[in-house]
Amino acid sequence: MNLLAALLAQASSFTGHGTNHEGERFVGRLELQPLVKASALMLHYTATRTDGKHLHTEATLLAAAADGALCLWPVMEELPFVLPHRAIDSSLDEEDGTLAVVFASGSRNMVDMFREEITIAIKPGGELRMTHSWGLPGGTFAERSSCTLHAVAE
Repeated sequence: MNLLAALLAQASSFTGHGTNHEGERFVGRLELQPLVKASALMLHYTATRTDGKHLHTEATLLAAAADGALCLWPVMEELPFVLPHRAIDSSLDEEDGTLAVVFASGSRNMVDMFREEITIAIKPGGELRMTHSWGLPGGTFAERSSCTLHAVAE
């Protein structure tokens, strides 16, 4: 199944818990907004530390590029530009039905530049996991932040 179709078939609101690159626990909130006859999806994501401090906001477009490849275009507070992320890997776990897609802005081995991978994994029953992995120029590439979210009853 295509990730876009799988997400469009889900609830539109999710909430859950995660940990960021500084080890801070946070509450994550995700709102899914179908766009233009369900041809694309806007993901509105926020992370708030458990004491109420705002940590992160992003608005991400999920859609097919001109060649049909699934892509993400995340707009994040931390970056002054938009890095397109192309789907580079996908998997379907035959045991639990989890569909996972990895989107990358560049090869993790290109140490002279910022590179990032965003993984979105969706499990039947309304569980969604978002993982952000990145490396700064000259730095190591690693998983930095993740959040497991559950559908909110509408």
